[in-house]
Amino acid sequence: MAYSVTLNGPGPWGFRLQGGKDFNMPLTISRITPGSKAAQSQMNQGDLVVAIDGVNTDSMTHLEAQNKIKSATHNLSLTLQK
Repeated sequence: MAYSVTLNGPGPWGFRLQGGKDFNMPLTISRITPGSKAAQSQMNQGDLVVAIDGVNTDSMTHLEAQNKIKSATHNLSLTLQK
């Protein structure tokens, strides 16, 4: 089940990613920092990152995803899947 999360910026957002096309793994949330913006949303460790700011992550490398997240200065919009 996919759901959307919008974190109000600027970063740090308070989560870590793992995976990416270069690792042959889907992008997933590997860690959420307690008390962070991510922790205050409904994000959970292990959720799949389907899209970052409306851009599908299927073909994104880990670095591309990181850069896309870093480039979000005001709000970060994520589409996640449990």
